[in-house]
Amino acid sequence: MTIPTTVQRLRGRLKTVKQTLVTRFRYWRTIRRLQAKPKNVKIRVLFLNSEISKWKCQSVYRKMEDSGIFDPIIGITALNEQSTYSDSDLAGVFKASEQFFDGLGDRHVRTVELTPRRYKDLSDFSPDIVFFPEPGINIPPQTTKCVSRFALSCYVPYFVFTQSNPEKHCALEMPRTLWRYFVLNESIVREYSKRHSWLRQSFDFAVTGHPALDGRTVADSINPNGFVIYAPHHSVWTSKRGYSTPISTFLDTGDAILEYAKRHSEINWAFKPHPVLRKSLEKFHCWTKDKIDSYFAEWESVGTACYDGNYARLFDESRAMITDCDSFLVEYGATGKPIIHLRRNDLTPQYHPYVKEMLSSFYQVRSPKEMFESFNLVLERNEDPKRNERLAALRQSGILGIDAARNIVDCLRNELRR
Repeated sequence: MTIPTTVQRLRGRLKTVKQTLVTRFRYWRTIRRLQAKPKNVKIRVLFLNSEISKWKCQSVYRKMEDSGIFDPIIGITALNEQSTYSDSDLAGVFKASEQFFDGLGDRHVRTVELTPRRYKDLSDFSPDIVFFPEPGINIPPQTTKCVSRFALSCYVPYFVFTQSNPEKHCALEMPRTLWRYFVLNESIVREYSKRHSWLRQSFDFAVTGHPALDGRTVADSINPNGFVIYAPHHSVWTSKRGYSTPISTFLDTGDAILEYAKRHSEINWAFKPHPVLRKSLEKFHCWTKDKIDSYFAEWESVGTACYDGNYARLFDESRAMITDCDSFLVEYGATGKPIIHLRRNDLTPQYHPYVKEMLSSFYQVRSPKEMFESFNLVLERNEDPKRNERLAALRQSGILGIDAARNIVDCLRNELRR
């Protein structure tokens, strides 16, 4: 290690410490201000959201709305991948979001102006608390660092953590400048603290459960005519391109599954792709635009297509899922229904302990032969020999029967003495 490199690392660490101390002081000051607020004045909460498929805090929003203490509102913005959209594409996304939230009866505002594009300072909306839905948000003035000047920043990931890879989400400015990180369980806290204990100086964890699992119950019986959901992940790149955790099997299985669905029209199909699958196929030049459009259109003609985050009813009315998406292993796994888990042979993900027990109770697929054998068993013959094993693993996981929305609201009430 050269001396200049050592000096650079020391400077980086000192900068992080300074940032932590400044952020902590700002949050302490904000808490004191909110605690001093008259009890008849509500605490204003702004939920940032970009893609409607990533909206997982509806139960938290509703609980706050009913509390008489909080005044929630949704800030429609463009985060991460969406920030690269053209103005016309983004205008369509914003319109779809507004229609979606209108349908839910949720209040909302746009926090981005188009032509010319300008990200509004969130202080314009006078929030006391701002909820962020994903990591890596680095567009000022809508960052946790900027928000720390005037409000408390909270993080509820739009996805449910399954893999043990805290480096992916901790080595970013966003987690370093948070006030509160709401997590699913103690397993995740231990994992973060073990590998990045210094992060505890920047924010506090609150173990609350995940809002995406609120209201999930194990089905007593499974309707043999229910939907079979195909939910492919978006990580269609390969590790050779320098990107980590490419769990997607879509380029190997997507066409085959569509052809199978077309041959088995007696099955009620539902297509639930990851929200950025289409963009990923375009970005990494996997398919032509015409092929992508044709593929999505064919699924829409074969069955139901679901592109938003309001899929609780779809889960309720389904009988099985085919997926390579880690988050759905828990979100859908909580229903107790069978999952046909598409796996890559070149990957051995390190899953959290609570997930490992559940994995063995799914139908694991690593080859075309195994995939079609599972389809024949579960989808055509309606057999589910792993059901008892799956229900036992689910009961042991400890993810059911938790009211995350109530826990999050109670945590804020206690902190703010409300």
